[in-house]
Amino acid sequence: MKTQALHHVAVGVTPTNEETICALLERFFGVPTSVFHDLETHERRASVYVALAGSKLRAWRTALRQALSQLGQGGTADRGVPISIRRLKPQDWSESWKRHFKPIAIGRSLLVKPSWSRRKPVAGASVLILDPGLSFGTGQHPTTRFCLEQLVAARVVGETQSFVDIGTGTGILAMAASKLGYSPVEAFDFDPVAVRVAKENA
Repeated sequence: MKTQALHHVAVGVTPTNEETICALLERFFGVPTSVFHDLETHERRASVYVALAGSKLRAWRTALRQALSQLGQGGTADRGVPISIRRLKPQDWSESWKRHFKPIAIGRSLLVKPSWSRRKPVAGASVLILDPGLSFGTGQHPTTRFCLEQLVAARVVGETQSFVDIGTGTGILAMAASKLGYSPVEAFDFDPVAVRVAKENA
């Protein structure tokens, strides 16, 4: 029995044939398709991640090329669209995604980091440990980071300052405010998942 390795299959698309090619890839491989659009080069690629036997790669490529060619004859896809099939190196996917979540230092007052990070805070900085999960808000998004920066900038040590977090998501802003000395701090959300996650994080 031939072993199957994980492969990344990418097909060049245009705004006019993107939907059609995505549908074809989903039917062809039986897995969801995603589209990547490079804003600098304007290149668009529809891609899937599938397990394929290395010995049958050429046959897969030929069959996919034929299917795309038939779409082109129908006027819904361009002929000669670029196709790439790349084998991915084996790795522990349950752990490898963690490298994308780096600690975030907000000035010298606050360090937001995932639980697996060994980074130490500077002297006097508060530490907020927060792992990414189902709800929005880990500090990685520019909007969340901006709000964290404003929390730090607006804090006046020794003064009573309250804070309300509307649409709290993971609870990151409310927890950061509490760490920085804001009081009282209130947070709410109407998404049941966000409420549960925020409570667990708190």
